[in-house]
Amino acid sequence: MPGRLAALVTLLVLTAVPPLYAGHGLMNAFADIEWLPDPGRTPASPDYGLDSAAEAARLALTDGPGRFDLLLEFMREKLAEVDAMVRASRRAEAAVAVTAYRDYLERAAALASGDPAARTLAAALLEHQYIMSVNYLDLPRDTRAVIGGVMTAAATHYERLREALPRAFREAQFFKEEEVRWSWETAQQADAQGL
Repeated sequence: MPGRLAALVTLLVLTAVPPLYAGHGLMNAFADIEWLPDPGRTPASPDYGLDSAAEAARLALTDGPGRFDLLLEFMREKLAEVDAMVRASRRAEAAVAVTAYRDYLERAAALASGDPAARTLAAALLEHQYIMSVNYLDLPRDTRAVIGGVMTAAATHYERLREALPRAFREAQFFKEEEVRWSWETAQQADAQGL
């Protein structure tokens, strides 16, 4: 009887909940993702240098976990700048934002030696890759290639972090990793086909 009851409950649950599909047939693992903030000042702004100086000052005045959190915040801002500059077909300015993103990523990775910080950074890097790959096909073809610099940096650091994290964390990221892989491969195939 207990086996029949378990089978009945399983059947009821499977038929009561409609499946959620992403473009590739998997459930969307990033359903609760926080999208990019407003870019604010961008490398195309005349006072962008002042903005960069203000970021440097904030980092210099912040210690401990607050510094790591600030680096994560600045990384997201740089992604928003990359996206805005690519959308405006400003390749050189987008490259400036990519360089700033990579710099903040290096600094965050240097601080993420412990498990909680490494886990947080790894999860953020998966989100960054997902956001940039999903938006990719909506961006102008002549400038979107600079996003490859973000994707490469994020993927490289993610793999390093992933290897040092507990197996349970790595296994829990499977669907997100697949979502990112599928989305980025789709974007690259579109480029290869001239779309």
